[in-house]
Amino acid sequence: FLPLPLLLLICAVVELATPFSFHHHVIPQKAPLARNARHTPAGTSPLFSRVSYTTPLHSSKADVANDVDQPKVKANGVSIFQNDMTLRVDRDAMIARAGVLRRSILTQQIELQKLERSIQCCSQSSQGNGGLLDHPLETVFRGLNQTKHTFFASSNVLLRKLGRVRDKIGPNNKKWTSVGDYMVAQTKTGVRIVGDLVKNPDRLMCLVDPDTPTLVPHVPAILARLDKLESHVVPILEKVLNNRRHLASIEPYLDEVLERFDDIEPHLPWILENIDVLAPYTGLLLKHVDELLLYATSNESDGVGTEYALAEQLLPYLEYYVSRLDMVGPHLALLRPHIPKLLKHKRIAKISPHIDRLFAGGYLHLGTSANLDVLLFWFGWTLQVPFLPRLFFAIPGSPRIVQFLACRFPKRFVRGFCSGVSCSVDG
Repeated sequence: FLPLPLLLLICAVVELATPFSFHHHVIPQKAPLARNARHTPAGTSPLFSRVSYTTPLHSSKADVANDVDQPKVKANGVSIFQNDMTLRVDRDAMIARAGVLRRSILTQQIELQKLERSIQCCSQSSQGNGGLLDHPLETVFRGLNQTKHTFFASSNVLLRKLGRVRDKIGPNNKKWTSVGDYMVAQTKTGVRIVGDLVKNPDRLMCLVDPDTPTLVPHVPAILARLDKLESHVVPILEKVLNNRRHLASIEPYLDEVLERFDDIEPHLPWILENIDVLAPYTGLLLKHVDELLLYATSNESDGVGTEYALAEQLLPYLEYYVSRLDMVGPHLALLRPHIPKLLKHKRIAKISPHIDRLFAGGYLHLGTSANLDVLLFWFGWTLQVPFLPRLFFAIPGSPRIVQFLACRFPKRFVRGFCSGVSCSVDG
């Protein structure tokens, strides 16, 4: 009988040793507790003072294989999965980026508030100081006064339009037999626009814009242009309103836009397509609208493709040039014939950083812009040499040198039999 108890003892020892020999990963006792951890009772031998990380009994073999096959990384003494670590790193990066964006947005919002207060002070009448500590009634009266001025300016747009219809001035006003006929047509157009809005509730949702109430004082001017606006109502609602926040940039100049609408309306689809770029510069663009309309369309001689291909190529430089329109404005009309040559070989991108120096003379030095084709013919190759334009324009008096070369170098090689033709600055 002695071998039988010995055999039972050996089997018991093997059974106790089995959980620690196969399905476990040893984790130090200081590490956080893992899932399904089994604790050894206090007072036991240090050999068993460990946490066993075992596979759950209900796990399938496929789950066990997946757990075994996935790579593991030691982090602070704890075994974790590589993909979990990647997700955690990505999440931390996204949280950090979100914090940077919030700080940037907050800075921009503070700057925007300061600018809006400055704009409000500039547009207010001389009554009151326009400060933040004004009495609430003063603020209300000031707002009403501004609304009154806007309404009167809008009414003047309508009255001038009625005068042109009565005197039949311009091709767009000769089709009306009388002022009454014009007003009846505008009223019918307004009814059709309202009816379309009622039939399409989705369009009414576009009117949910914080700046929509500012349109109320402009109703007379809008009424004067309803016949031209009817075909553009839907894109205007979607791209100008519809909480796009473009109306805040356009509304202060809306009366001027509607006054010049006969010239602007043919190009309105392209303007609305690029409204995100154009809207912030409405005031500056209106100041030089006559010169800019020369760039709105292109003809076959330009060789740049579609009707608005020229304007689209100039669009990336719009912000740079619009901020300098007061300086570049006198040269726009004279530069127009030479724009196709500027667009070749990306010359306009190389000249743009030096516009401040090139056209600093304003109306006093128009020879450079009038003879730009001559300069590009003789010296266009210098724009392809790295750093050479920057070095040249760093020289004191370089604008005068450019003007001298533009006016004195031979023109016959460039213009042929038209070499004696010059641009008339006086009109």
